[in-house]
Amino acid sequence: MPMSAPSLPDPRQYSAVPPSNDILRQTSAILAAATADEREIWVSSLKSSLADRLSVEDMVPISVALAMVDSEAAYRTLWQSLGEALDGDVVVFAMPVVLVAGSKGAACLSGELADVEGLATLVAKVGLVNDASRVTWLPQLLHPDTLAGVKSARLYRLANGSPDAARDALAVLPAAPVALSGDGVFLRYLVGVAERGADGSLPLSLSGSVGAWGMPLMQWLNTALKTEGVTLFSMPRVPQALTAALVAGGQARHEVAMQVFASNRIRKLRELSLTPVAIASAHEGGELRFTLSAKGDVKNWEGFVWPLSPLDSVPLIASQFAELMADCRVDDVRFVPQLAADKDGDVPVFFTADDLPPAGAALQ
Repeated sequence: MPMSAPSLPDPRQYSAVPPSNDILRQTSAILAAATADEREIWVSSLKSSLADRLSVEDMVPISVALAMVDSEAAYRTLWQSLGEALDGDVVVFAMPVVLVAGSKGAACLSGELADVEGLATLVAKVGLVNDASRVTWLPQLLHPDTLAGVKSARLYRLANGSPDAARDALAVLPAAPVALSGDGVFLRYLVGVAERGADGSLPLSLSGSVGAWGMPLMQWLNTALKTEGVTLFSMPRVPQALTAALVAGGQARHEVAMQVFASNRIRKLRELSLTPVAIASAHEGGELRFTLSAKGDVKNWEGFVWPLSPLDSVPLIASQFAELMADCRVDDVRFVPQLAADKDGDVPVFFTADDLPPAGAALQ
């Protein structure tokens, strides 16, 4: 059975000696705070420093701090504080949508919703939005790179400006159709603008998990994006402020892609009367790699790569993989405890069933 507490090393590299930087100093102070009150003081100080930099578009100290943190915890703390510093009366939000699509030939899913008013009506009807008059949805489906390209200083201006200015700024972002030939897992974002009420409340929740609204919205998106010759399964996730949505969307896309990979490969191995062996390993260069193979079979294995973002949790991903294998009734699951090489010569390193012993999974 899968390990009860799967463990993989973290292959990401962090700065051993971070540079002298007020933002990093305040981030470290938050993590070292002895009391909740002390921590709150430093959190407030960091948010103020970030807001000061954002207001004058001085992004160098923030970029340096994000690049030179010494741990995942420090990056997470700084990223969360940056998101809070970007919070204002106008909130630019994004809803990640994972699209599992397939076609026998070349096909293309539209990058825009033809009926964005229909979307607004639906999300109000199912309770995702409680005041439609303070929420505007844009018709474009945005590529992750486009969303990541919206600079923090620009978001700060939008958050402290007018809803109309935010809508106009988002309206020029290019839509991203999904071109496919065969099967694939894709990530797009629906974006919108929400205006806080006089009491500071938002007209939609930007946290929590997918609720009862998930199924009707999935069905609506499947219909809205229906394309001849394409099978489509859309999975909308919880809308969040833009910086948080970027992280959540990337994680959701990789999680779904890993599930699709596992389901397809396990089915193939069992069709060949082979017993699947699952292996998880961490590699230099910042990647987790997963393989499904069978003993004595060198042809029918397949690998999946999860490039780690700064906010990915290695223990969480390892646990998700173990749980996925348990759901798929794969009994032989091996976690390589040492950090592995990226390549053997010019060939990326992937471990298969004959490379490692069933117990211990230690590199030789």
